[in-house]
Amino acid sequence: MKLEGNSIMASSSQQRKYTFTFVAILVLVIIWSLRLLLPTVSGFAMHLGIGGNSSVSTPHDSEFNAITKNVAVIIDDRPLDKLVPLILHFSSVLGPNWPVILFTSQSASPMSAPFRRAINERRLSVRFLPPNIQFTSQLCVSEFLTSSWLWEQLAPAEHVLLFQADSILCSTSALRVEDFLQYDFVGAPIDPSLGYGKGFNGGLSLRNRSMILDIVSISDWRSEFDHAENKNEPSVQFEDQWFYKKMKELPAYENGGPGARLPPIDVAMTFSVETMWYDTPLGYHQIERWQKDRLDEVDKWCPERRIASTDLLVTKGNS
Repeated sequence: MKLEGNSIMASSSQQRKYTFTFVAILVLVIIWSLRLLLPTVSGFAMHLGIGGNSSVSTPHDSEFNAITKNVAVIIDDRPLDKLVPLILHFSSVLGPNWPVILFTSQSASPMSAPFRRAINERRLSVRFLPPNIQFTSQLCVSEFLTSSWLWEQLAPAEHVLLFQADSILCSTSALRVEDFLQYDFVGAPIDPSLGYGKGFNGGLSLRNRSMILDIVSISDWRSEFDHAENKNEPSVQFEDQWFYKKMKELPAYENGGPGARLPPIDVAMTFSVETMWYDTPLGYHQIERWQKDRLDEVDKWCPERRIASTDLLVTKGNS
């Protein structure tokens, strides 16, 4: 009986060892499976700003949001059909030195396979707008762009290409955005006879981020608008006209150079066309709105202009 009991005990002990080994192997398989899956999931979540405790992503919340000297930015909270093709097109034309950031709402964040692939390749990233931001009027757009929040998010970039869904870059152009980096602000020149002010439109524009921050640190657009005698003045209500005026007012350098480096109209026309015609620009803004009689010429030069949306971010004003 003693030998039989020892035999039973040995068999039970051996069975427990087999069970423990099986469980340990199963746990290891589960752990390694999770490790293979988590980098992709968490990386994409960080791009969309849904990792952690914050609903709004910050400039340094992910290794994927790699901003260096240049960055391209689009701000749009609408579920536009053309938004993904447009952003992918801009990324392709701009090249690897211009990461593209989409600022949008959580409900409008694109989820297509090509878009996710571009995110994984670090060409694109998505950041969420603060929940209180809604672009219901041109004044909302101006107030947002004249606050410091956006520009601080884009650190440490020196040059910001701001584009809207109704703009396009032309892949046939021999010009590059880099050809205009010597300027602090450049966009499609505005025809002064139309009543939308003078200078450059901001819908497709290249801006000096540091100078923008310097201006908003000493000037308050909201206060100036509230106290303005004529709120319909373009340099009062439109952010691009407000920035243009502020740059023109900057004091000259000691060597006599202008405080802001702004291109002449003939140079600005080669960058972008809107209300003033030029036949072979680098890009267009609201081309169907302002140059509808020349669309055949535009199509020959820039067939991809059809990717641009005809839906304005806001329906009134020079947006």
